[in-house]
Amino acid sequence: MLSLFSDGNNDKAMTGYIIRRVLRMIPLLWAVATVTFFLMHAVEGGPFDREKELPPNVLANLEKKYNVDNPLVEQYGLYLLNLVQGDLGLSFETNREVSTIIREGVEVSAQLGASAFLYAMVFGMTMGVISALNQNRLGDYLGVFFATIGTALPNFIMATFLVIIFSVQLGWFDVLGWELGNYRKMVLPILALGTLPAAYIARVTRASILEVLNQDYIRTARAKGLAERVVVLRHTIKNAMVPILTVAGPIFAFLVTGSFIVERIFAINGVGRHFVTAVFQRDYGVIMGTTIFYAVIIAAANLVVDILYAVADPRIRYR
Repeated sequence: MLSLFSDGNNDKAMTGYIIRRVLRMIPLLWAVATVTFFLMHAVEGGPFDREKELPPNVLANLEKKYNVDNPLVEQYGLYLLNLVQGDLGLSFETNREVSTIIREGVEVSAQLGASAFLYAMVFGMTMGVISALNQNRLGDYLGVFFATIGTALPNFIMATFLVIIFSVQLGWFDVLGWELGNYRKMVLPILALGTLPAAYIARVTRASILEVLNQDYIRTARAKGLAERVVVLRHTIKNAMVPILTVAGPIFAFLVTGSFIVERIFAINGVGRHFVTAVFQRDYGVIMGTTIFYAVIIAAANLVVDILYAVADPRIRYR
């Protein structure tokens, strides 16, 4: 639980807080697994439905192999038992371990997502700071324009524009695949995935900094003759970080877990692409595995953000 004090950080309280939050992830993951499992089976159709029906003996063997022929409650109990042991099961389509599929996909998605997150934070905060420090002037108009356009354009529209302009017409970048270190394959996916969150971060940064600039201690610092650079860097931006961190956690979790649309447009073989493909194919194993993986990433990102609150604002305490 968060609270405000003025006596500095308490390492013991923070450690206890982290332990409690980690323990709370257990019922959260159980709830996610349970809801996903029963919703998945409530949808009409099954994992082995095909345009051309499978022979009855083949269908029976497949259902037995993947335990689909068991009663639903028994399937649920068996899945939870395997999950506790760290076994995410097999893909019904490829017969590969789901953990292997996720591991292969998340490496690419994490590289793309982390790069897009870095771009979103750096560029978004920069535009927000410039906008706030130049309120009602050209810098503010440019920042607001970017934030408005960036949030108005979905990433698939952004990706399409980027491909047409910078790849098809100008030929500056490649559009297929992802290769870390190859800027020709990295730039367009990063811009397509990171521009919308960058615009959102710019809006939050601008609003937060404007609020801090109106505080009495900022006026006091300026009255004491501190350089504007010191006032901005040491007092303004640091105290404006809590709202920014609040939105950064979910954005990070969203980006590193993959975007099917961007990955599809640029033919990037990430975990987001695997997830949506699994939904269309009714691949229960991959659907369950990726959903639980998403839940873990989001819960972990929120925990990290809560911890960073105390770093950004020493008044925030844990108990």
